[in-house]
Order: sequence, then structure tokens, then C-alpha cells
Amino acid sequence: MSGGCAGSVERIPCRASDGRTEGPHTLGPDGSRPRDVDEAWVPVIAPDGPGVLLWADSD
Repeated sequence: MSGGCAGSVERIPCRASDGRTEGPHTLGPDGSRPRDVDEAWVPVIAPDGPGVLLWADSD
């Protein structure tokens, strides 16, 4: 994942849904899945585990 994309992902706030970790967190880029990065789909690590960040496709 490029540095610009990774930096943008790391600024996105989120909260855990596990009922134990109440504090605010941020998403992190999931560097273990570089082939999965696409135009509107980015693999991330959330407080609850791996996930994907989706947004509306610009096409």
C-alpha cells in the first residue's frame, strides 16, 4: 500500500465493537494483503480484527 493511502487510512477514527475496548482507535493499513487493494476497496486492520474500507466508486 502506498504511503499516501496508508497515511489516510491511519487518520480514520473508529470504535471497537467487542464491548471491552471503549477508547477511540484508528484503522491501520493491512500490509499483509497488498494484492487486495483496489480502487474502492482497501484492506485494513480495525480494533476488532481485519476488515475492508469501502467507498463509492468514482467511475
